[in-house]
Amino acid sequence: MSEIVLTARPRRTAVIANAAAGVALAAFVVVALLMRRDNAGAVFGYKDQLFTVVVGLIVAGGLRLPARPRLRADAEAVYARGYLGDYRKIPWAAVVAVEFPRKARFARLVLPGDEVLALYAVQRMDRELAVEKMRGLRQLFAQTHPVVS
Repeated sequence: MSEIVLTARPRRTAVIANAAAGVALAAFVVVALLMRRDNAGAVFGYKDQLFTVVVGLIVAGGLRLPARPRLRADAEAVYARGYLGDYRKIPWAAVVAVEFPRKARFARLVLPGDEVLALYAVQRMDRELAVEKMRGLRQLFAQTHPVVS
């Protein structure tokens, strides 16, 4: 892989996702701590409390998924990671266009056969940062796709 020229990740979505995960985890921990006192006749043990915290960790992890997308781009290819899974390498030779439609939430790469790959790391919510990243992507696309006269 050659030198990385452009990196991107969601900013505002990450802040919201991390805050939601923190609130959810705190709620599960509070419920686990109060479980033995406010039981309304049910019997809760330490294992029940521990499992409640574990469920809280799982829920918090799920709420953090929107903060996970990443994008790396260089002169060779675009490396995109979504909410789940690992990076996908998309060579610039396979990219037909780089676009960000007005009504779309995410930037996207247009591939042959009208196939579209959403770039979740470049989001409309990030406003100026998204514009800056799109300029960089379009510049890389122009470098790798010279105009033939």
